[in-house]
Amino acid sequence: MKTFSLFGTEHLYTLLGYFIFMIIILFLSSFADSKKRLARNISILIAVLKIAELSYRHYIHGEQMSSLLPLHLCNLALLVAIISMIFQKKFLFQFVYFWSAGAIFALLTPEVRYSFPNFLNISFFITHFYLIFSVLYELIYFKFKPTKAGFINSFILINIIALFVYFINSRLGTNYLYINYKPNFNSPLDYFGDWPYYIFIIEAIYLFISLLLYLPFRQRSYKIKIN
Repeated sequence: MKTFSLFGTEHLYTLLGYFIFMIIILFLSSFADSKKRLARNISILIAVLKIAELSYRHYIHGEQMSSLLPLHLCNLALLVAIISMIFQKKFLFQFVYFWSAGAIFALLTPEVRYSFPNFLNISFFITHFYLIFSVLYELIYFKFKPTKAGFINSFILINIIALFVYFINSRLGTNYLYINYKPNFNSPLDYFGDWPYYIFIIEAIYLFISLLLYLPFRQRSYKIKIN
């Protein structure tokens, strides 16, 4: 079975192909009679795809259930995104919006072993592009907007989750969120120092990217001076 090559031709064509497909679906969504029903249907399909992926990894590849929990950032964001798209909840959108930046980094440095059309390859790219799709869909069709409170709360919540995940990792021998130690494969974290220093750098990067994502929607107040 052909292995996937990071930054190879297939990787670049895959990113371009899924991106174009996402834009086409977003455009075609404008013709839907019910934007809410379409969002629910797409999200249910994504949920079924993710469950099928986890089942495939467990029953075919023999991965332990402890390693398939939705505790990595993208999987957490995916779970919240599906719920947000099904029930159209503004407060959930806030977390998806600020956490979805992780999907971009995951797409640029994917943990994919096998080339297309391997099922795990397809599921990885579809579910990660869905995160970006859900954000754009809710921005365009539900008119949701990121807020200052969402910016702050998403940062606080992911840190609270990381604290609990640290102890879960210690108990299960896992490394969700890469909070207990650096991953055992080549990643950008290799350039950020040893544990725990790379965690602080990631925190700073997260805050910087979140701020950039928030600034275009920041409410500006103008004072009119009367002489």
